[in-house]
Amino acid sequence: MTPRHVAVLLDGHAQWAAAKGLTESEGFRASCAKQVDVARWCHDLGAHTVTLRVVPHPGAAPDHLPAEADWDRMLEAFRNGWEGAPAIALNHLGDLGRLPAGLADRLRAACTPAVTGARPSLQVNLAVGYDGHDELLDALRWVLRTAQDGGRGLDELAASLAADDLGERLASRTLPPVDLFVRAAGGQHLSGLLLWQSVYSEFHFSDIPAPALTRDDLAVAFADYSGRNRRYGK
Repeated sequence: MTPRHVAVLLDGHAQWAAAKGLTESEGFRASCAKQVDVARWCHDLGAHTVTLRVVPHPGAAPDHLPAEADWDRMLEAFRNGWEGAPAIALNHLGDLGRLPAGLADRLRAACTPAVTGARPSLQVNLAVGYDGHDELLDALRWVLRTAQDGGRGLDELAASLAADDLGERLASRTLPPVDLFVRAAGGQHLSGLLLWQSVYSEFHFSDIPAPALTRDDLAVAFADYSGRNRRYGK
């Protein structure tokens, strides 16, 4: 059993940097650069969709973000792909308005909407400036405003509201459910990533900090998943 959609939370950059005598900013940049490797390894191990998020530091200053040249190299690596992955669809999740203008422009130019119809070899979703609570709230606000504009009262809306009514309005609505959710550096929580799609995910928590992750570490997570008996909440 191989997971089709893998979500990976990259954390532990501060601890990794401290152990190596580096700055926290350098550790964060190393985690961001690791996204290309993680996507490639997940594809090599059989995944079709990979969602990546580097866990931000609370109150992190803008200089914790990778430099523009770092982003250019990372996005170019995704655009060019690698052997065995000739077609990569790059998608952005999150609010570009939360990001520095230069980074927002780069993501806007590099990323394409989620692909429908013919699937690429791999879809990579970069969650940057993303907040799962805000995504759910935005969907709920749309449902409430639409009901109000249509003259429907709250009682009528409450009686008829279905899960799909919210799911269809999520910014991430085109993404499939997350089969395997991997978190680096020992944390055991979602940090708000893809709350809707992760409701029946299988979880694997690694003690390895993100900058030190290897293909073998991902292979352990995939092997762990293959031995699970998925019950989807039943």
